[in-house]
Amino acid sequence: MLKFFVSIKTYLWVTGIGMGIFLIGSFYIPKNLAIFSGINDMPLIKWLLLNNNVFDKLLWIYVLIAIMLLVWVSTLICSLDAIIKRTTRKTFVRILSPQILHIGIVLVILGHGISALSGYKHDVSMTAMESYEVRGFNMKVNNMDFFKKPGENSTRWRVNLEIDNNMHILEVGKPAFYNNVGFFVKSAREKKQLAIIGLIYDPGVLWEIIGAVVFVVGAAGLFYTKFNERLPSGT
Repeated sequence: MLKFFVSIKTYLWVTGIGMGIFLIGSFYIPKNLAIFSGINDMPLIKWLLLNNNVFDKLLWIYVLIAIMLLVWVSTLICSLDAIIKRTTRKTFVRILSPQILHIGIVLVILGHGISALSGYKHDVSMTAMESYEVRGFNMKVNNMDFFKKPGENSTRWRVNLEIDNNMHILEVGKPAFYNNVGFFVKSAREKKQLAIIGLIYDPGVLWEIIGAVVFVVGAAGLFYTKFNERLPSGT
């Protein structure tokens, strides 16, 4: 079983099949927008559960998830196997750098998986001075400001949002974060004094950031070893 996971052939075949399914899906989704239009509005696992009535049309996504899991396990086992069996004092940087890079990818995928399982996205329409109970948060829009910046034709908005008695100011491109949840003002209407507030909970983001940092460290080590290999001997 271990040979199966550490085999480069296994990795290449599984990756190739996954890329093929991704390609098929890229053509399939635009032809079935009635089904896939809301796929980006919530975590993937929740979206799949809500649309289990069309399971036959979503089977390729489940296959992709299985393939990504297999790639994740294979990458992790290959990296650990290389670190344990082939790393010596002389080959430390050369052997360890690509494995660190791989582990970075593993952590990023792990973060995406955590968010797909337990994260959420939620939009709520809120009128000024009315309280709303949303995802366990007591929210109220105290007031909205509408303004134009010099040289701009479009109107901007600023929303003063109270979350559990804590005041936050939201603008376009300037969200607020409270209890690990992001609060975004997606749109606002001056006449109706109505704002659409989006809540995003992404619990895997920390793993994704750690994975990105680890990836950069591994890439730097790989660049260092390749650079040294190109230097003339004796320098």
